[in-house]
Amino acid sequence: MKNVILYVRVSTDEQADKGFSLRDQEQKLLNYCKLNNLNVLELFKEDYSAKTFNRPEFKKLSTYCKKNKNNINELLFVKWDRFSRNTMESYNVIDSFRDLGILVNAIEQPLDLSIPEQGLMLAVYLSMPEVENQRRSLNVKAGMRRAFKEGRYVVTPPKGYAMGRDSSKKPILIPNDDAVFIKEAFELIASGIYNQKEVLARLSKKGFKSSSSSFARMLRNSLYCGDILIPAYKDEKEMVTKGIHEPLITKTLFNNVQKIINGGKKQHGTLHKKVNKKFPLKDFVLCPQCGNPLLASASKGRSKYYAYYHCTKPCGTRYKAEDVEQWFANFLGGISLKPNVQKLLFKMIKERINTQTSQKHLGPKHYEAIAKVDSKLIKLQDLYIDGDIGKSDYETAKQRYNNILDELKEKEIRQKETSVLLDTYKNGLKNLHDIDFQFVESDIEHKRKLLGSIFPKKFQFENNQVRTADINPLLLKIASINKGLQGNKKRDKSKKSDLSHLVLKAGLEPARPNGHWILSPTCLPIPPLQHLGIF
Repeated sequence: MKNVILYVRVSTDEQADKGFSLRDQEQKLLNYCKLNNLNVLELFKEDYSAKTFNRPEFKKLSTYCKKNKNNINELLFVKWDRFSRNTMESYNVIDSFRDLGILVNAIEQPLDLSIPEQGLMLAVYLSMPEVENQRRSLNVKAGMRRAFKEGRYVVTPPKGYAMGRDSSKKPILIPNDDAVFIKEAFELIASGIYNQKEVLARLSKKGFKSSSSSFARMLRNSLYCGDILIPAYKDEKEMVTKGIHEPLITKTLFNNVQKIINGGKKQHGTLHKKVNKKFPLKDFVLCPQCGNPLLASASKGRSKYYAYYHCTKPCGTRYKAEDVEQWFANFLGGISLKPNVQKLLFKMIKERINTQTSQKHLGPKHYEAIAKVDSKLIKLQDLYIDGDIGKSDYETAKQRYNNILDELKEKEIRQKETSVLLDTYKNGLKNLHDIDFQFVESDIEHKRKLLGSIFPKKFQFENNQVRTADINPLLLKIASINKGLQGNKKRDKSKKSDLSHLVLKAGLEPARPNGHWILSPTCLPIPPLQHLGIF
C-alpha cells in the first residue's frame, strides 16, 4: 500500500459554489484514496493565494516531506491550480519533491511525468491558471481606473473615510469618526503655529492613531479636498479627477497646507509654547519705526518687575504692557458683534445667498425624480441583458439618464453647500459676540490663534489705539457698524431699518465668486477666520 499526503487549498476570493471549498476537495481526495487503496499519512489545508509558494501550510507540508521522505510515495491534490498558479515556481517545486522521491499529481488531471509528452499537458495545466490570474489582474486594474475617472474611489479608504454604498449600491467613500481629526489636522497646520509633530501629538491625546510617516502622507493626500489622483499607466498620463465623495476640507485649505509644508517653516517664527503667557501680543505688534515685531520682557524696579513691549536699539520704541493690553481690549470691544446686529447680519447674508444661488428647497418631487431615473436605468440594463436593445442604443440611453441623474444630484450638492455655508456664518457671527471677554478668558494658545485670525499681517499702535489698516476687513466693517449704533443710542433705540442702513453702508455686497464667498472680496477673506471656529 502506498503512503500519500493530501493538500487542499482555497483562496479568499474563491467561492464554494464553484467546487473550490476545502471540505469538497478533502472529500474528493479521501474517496480517491479509498478507491485506490492509498494510505493517507497527513492532510494539509490552506486558505491562501497560489501566486507563490510562500504559504504557511505549504511550508509545513514541505518540512514534513523532508523529515518523512522515506515513508511518502505521493503528494496529491484535486487539480493543478490547487497546487500553484505560478508556472516557473511550479517546475522548481515539482523537481524538489522528485529529488525526495515523492511524486506530485492531481487526481482530476492525472499525469505520468515519466512520459515526455505528458510534460506538455503539465505546461498547459500550470499556465492556464497563471494566465487567468493575469487577465483578472488586468480587468481589476481597468475597472479601478474607470471608476477613478468617474470620480469613484474604490481602493482601501484613507483615514477619515470608510467604504459605503450610494443609492445605486456602488461603493463610495463616507466620512467616519476620524474625519473630525483630519479636519483639525489641516486647520492646525494651516494656522502656521504648529509643526506636524506638534499637531500629531495633540490629536493623539484625543484618540487619533497614526504614525508620523503616515500622518505626513495624509497631509499630502488631495483626496481629502475632493480630488482623486490617477497615476500614469501605459500610454495614459497622470491625471486628477473630481471625486463624487464628500470632501473633508476645502481646496483652499489643502493648498495653504501644501505651501506651508513645502516652505518647511511656520507662518509665525516663534513656537507658541515658547511664548510667555504674560505677553500674548508678542510677535504680533510691529514697531512703528522699523516694522519689526516688538520683543517683550520685564525690567526690575525698586520694588517689583515692570513689563514692556519694546524694540531693539536704535528705535527706542517701548510700551508698558498694561497700556498695550488696555488699548487692545478697547479695540476688541469695538469689534464685538452685538446680538441685534448678529441677527440682522445673518438674515441679510441668508437673503443674499438665496438670491445669488436661486436656491429652492428640494421637496418630495425631487427625490421621486431621482427614484424614477434609477428605475429607468435598471430597466434599461435588463433590456440590454435580455437582448431587446443593442449596445449602441443602450450606451446612448444610459448616458442620457446619467446626465439627468447628475443634474438632480448636483442640486442636492449645491443645497448642502449652501446649508453648510449658512451654518458657518451663523456660528461665526455668534463667536464674534463678546470677543473682548473671550480673549481675556482664553489660554495663550487660543489668544494667539485669535490674533492670527484678526491680523493676517500683524499690527501697530497709533495714537494709543490699534491701527486698523491691516485688520480683517469684516471686523473693520463690524467696528463701523458698532460706531454707528452708538450714535443711534444718543437719539433713541435702534430700529431694524436703521441697522439695515448701517450694515449696507458698511459695505456688504452680494458676491459669491467660486461658490465660497457671500460678501464681496473687499469685505471678508474667510479662510483666516475659519481656523478659530469664527468663520
